[in-house]
Amino acid sequence: MSLKFGNTAIALAALVALTVSGAAVARLDSVTLERAPSGHFLVPVTINGQGPYTFLFDTGASHTAIAQPVAETLGFRSEWNRTDDVQSLTTRFEAERFALNRFEFATTGPMLIDSVVIPDSADNPNPIDGLLGADAINARRYAMDFSAGTLTFHAAPAQIADGRVSPIGLLLSRAHLQRGVSHINVIIDSGSALSIVNQRLARYIRHRSGTVRYNINGVDDDVDIEAAPVNVRRFQIGGLCVDRFPALQADLDVFSAQGWDHEPAMILGMDVLQYATISIDRDSGIVQIDASDASHSCAR
Repeated sequence: MSLKFGNTAIALAALVALTVSGAAVARLDSVTLERAPSGHFLVPVTINGQGPYTFLFDTGASHTAIAQPVAETLGFRSEWNRTDDVQSLTTRFEAERFALNRFEFATTGPMLIDSVVIPDSADNPNPIDGLLGADAINARRYAMDFSAGTLTFHAAPAQIADGRVSPIGLLLSRAHLQRGVSHINVIIDSGSALSIVNQRLARYIRHRSGTVRYNINGVDDDVDIEAAPVNVRRFQIGGLCVDRFPALQADLDVFSAQGWDHEPAMILGMDVLQYATISIDRDSGIVQIDASDASHSCAR
């Protein structure tokens, strides 16, 4: 597959592996991440002393993933003797696993990461070598200021339960539309450039005219879908309020995987997360969502 940037592409998101491993002791309290033109955050990592490799910081990935051509330079051979089931935005699939020895970023210290291998063409001009998933964040508490691009380890404990950490590490929450829908299921996904709503939620949102062809990076191939542009208004999640923003309506496979076929649901992408600070406490399972600036702050 390819992992692209741009207004018409979403990096592989909601990547869910069934097992998670890797542990180390963090040596740095915070790090400022590089921001790509698409708004995504990029992380330089080294693996077994080699690199740096460019990984995308992806809160929608429970497990770190690596592009197959990069994995092959590190000794990976495709033999399909160790696999796992993985859920992406567009499909559920079986993927090979590959242990990344001495995986390091932001001087966090070496970790052993049991990564998911993403099929990709060696001749693809791809600037992204992999996805940095939840298993690579070894702190029990951490926070991400998406406006400043700052990832803080060992952050202050989250106090307000605006969302929860799922058993596999995904960040789930509920949002609402003021004067509208009171319950929207949300996956917080920094791997998505844009927010995507399902058909159930789109019923309550004003549609813009026409449809667009939209390229979503699938797992082993690009998926070109027809999506309906919508305007989301008076949106609130935790202490973050956004008066309006454009989104797309598409019934992605991940909504079904979460059991949300008949409930309003959305992927919350970087178009909205850019205004947020999110605190995660793995011990309590609490996710707290605040605005990064006063102009987007509101009472819960």
